[in-house]
Amino acid sequence: MKLFSKLSALGVVFVVATTFASADSLQIGSYGSDGGNFGNVNTVLTNAAQQSFAYNDGFGYGQLPNTGTVDLASDGSVWSTALPNSSWVSWAQTGPESNPFVNTPNANYYFTSTFTLEDKNPTDASGYLDIYADDTVAVFLNGNLENTPTGDSYPHCSNGVPTCIGDPTLVELNSNDFVSGVNTLTFQVLQAGGAEYGVDFAGEVSTVPEPSSLLLLGTGLIGSAGALLRRMRAA
Repeated sequence: MKLFSKLSALGVVFVVATTFASADSLQIGSYGSDGGNFGNVNTVLTNAAQQSFAYNDGFGYGQLPNTGTVDLASDGSVWSTALPNSSWVSWAQTGPESNPFVNTPNANYYFTSTFTLEDKNPTDASGYLDIYADDTVAVFLNGNLENTPTGDSYPHCSNGVPTCIGDPTLVELNSNDFVSGVNTLTFQVLQAGGAEYGVDFAGEVSTVPEPSSLLLLGTGLIGSAGALLRRMRAA
């Protein structure tokens, strides 16, 4: 009976641990330096210089002024409204509702944001981003490309993916690209068709080690305890 109790208790511990572990995640999202962070744990989206690992889309590099970033409004008529816990962000008032409107010359521009995996094994991490962009965007995690933008002509953001209207593009973050400590997300945002310009993302990073394996082990131990109890009662 003692062995049965120990197996049952251990199994319950694993199952309960899995339940709590599944909630061990970091909320991340885009926000400018002129507003709040929506409860996100990542840093404000900031302007950055051209990156050596840039995606070659055939367009050149544009240097943004060394200023802060701004949140942009969108009512859904030109861009989809911002994702939950995030805002459309740009270097100036470049959105469809901006007045006065600031034009962004055609080129690639870069933004960065960081989040920290403290006391975590980076091989256990996983994550995703839902993302919009005008005209489109390449996402990097610690210098590693996480998606491949599509399209070769951008008279409007809808001609490329990720895009600015409809459903957001899901970008899965490669588990092999996380590091222990500070992780850097870089957004290479392409302006190719003139007019509006901006990027919006929201997502989550999980630092849970294989919760499904823990659940299987826990339920297995409980099952073993039940089988042992049945044998004891039949004896």
